[in-house]
Amino acid sequence: MPKVSFKVFIFLSLVVIIFLPIFFAKTVSSLMNYFSTEENHTDDLNLWMQENILDVSETQFSNEKWKKQLIAKAEEDKIDLLIIFENGELLQTKGMSEPEDTLMIESDRTHLENFYEHYYFALDHYNIYADGSLLASVYVSYPRPAEEQLKSMNYDFIIYISAFSLVAILIILSLQVNLMKPLRSINESSQLISNGTYNINLPESNIKEMNFTTHAFIEMAKKLKLSKKNNERLEDERKLFVSSIVHDLRTPIFSLRGFLEGLMKGIVTNEQKKKQYVEMSMKQANHLNELVTSLANYANIEGQITLEEMTVFQINEVISDLKQMLLFNLSEKDLTIKVHNFTSESITGDYVLLRRAFENMLINCIRHSPEKGIIEVFIKEREGFIETIIQDNGKGFAEKDLQHIFKPLYKGETEKFGSSQRMGLGLTIAQVIVEKHSGIVHASNDFEKGAKILVKIPKNNDNGINS
Repeated sequence: MPKVSFKVFIFLSLVVIIFLPIFFAKTVSSLMNYFSTEENHTDDLNLWMQENILDVSETQFSNEKWKKQLIAKAEEDKIDLLIIFENGELLQTKGMSEPEDTLMIESDRTHLENFYEHYYFALDHYNIYADGSLLASVYVSYPRPAEEQLKSMNYDFIIYISAFSLVAILIILSLQVNLMKPLRSINESSQLISNGTYNINLPESNIKEMNFTTHAFIEMAKKLKLSKKNNERLEDERKLFVSSIVHDLRTPIFSLRGFLEGLMKGIVTNEQKKKQYVEMSMKQANHLNELVTSLANYANIEGQITLEEMTVFQINEVISDLKQMLLFNLSEKDLTIKVHNFTSESITGDYVLLRRAFENMLINCIRHSPEKGIIEVFIKEREGFIETIIQDNGKGFAEKDLQHIFKPLYKGETEKFGSSQRMGLGLTIAQVIVEKHSGIVHASNDFEKGAKILVKIPKNNDNGINS
């Protein structure tokens, strides 16, 4: 069924309300015309009586020819006529009922007159006198066209009232289905939503505005449900975050305190051993510093990472800079970074943030590469993007870890059960930074070499940067 605007619905209702008095006025006018016609017929009837009965001589009342002519004239003019003469004789047209006994005495005559006056209330009664004595009682009815007009008028009145009643019922039912029912459903649904139930179903309405309202209410409920899920997910992540902090900070603090207590209480007397304890304490202090730094970076993930100083540069410059910065990390495992640059195209971005992103990815490769391994970096242009592939020759990512690599606080199987005390935020921070530059980052495995991370950033895309 087509949807109707609420304004159109109100307009149609007003049209009905306006025309209702017009139809009513027409009915009243018909009644008035009827009574006016009745008066005219009464005047005509009096004139007919005057001409055909009242003005004739009294001798005619006993003239049989005149009686026959009178009956013929009455039937011709469609008038029901009954005359009761003083001797009890009856003269009547076919439309008048005849009593069973026409031979009556005076008392019976009075009874007959009462009979006609009681059962024929529409009859006019005339008494004809001559020399002070009653010649006859005349009963005459209204002409039939007046009765037919009354019936027609009654039929019109019934039709009008029935039509009005039907339209009024349809309007009420339409309001009930298209306005009141959806409003009640919205009220009930709001109670359900306040109690935490978001799966609601509202009836359709043929009023456009009401239909838009119900659809908007359903969409609101869906978004509230999604928001609740997100809040529950964030709450779970917050709990995981807190538990991770407690777990990851407890171990280095416990070790550091043990080493310091050994030195303070003089448990260790050997100078070589003391030096070893100091080195171990320093190592644990570095772990704590790294964990605190990761916590600060995690806070930035929650919306505080912003692009500040935007410059134009090449990815090759970032990688070359990082090779110098990570020289000590590379030398610890005798690793080599080989760069294959196949483009001279530049990108527009925050150099410091992107260097941090690539640093996190390279450190991840260094951590999982075997000694004397090679980390390869491929830089090339493709479809408006600068693609950078960072690939090591380690064991690669575990298949079940691939879909979780960039999630905050996620650790792969190797880090969960190894000696690493890192919090699993490096790749998450890298992904956020790349996405701030309207880019994408993807992790996979190269079955011949090891783990592979693909980074795509638009080249010289000043308008695509997300601040």
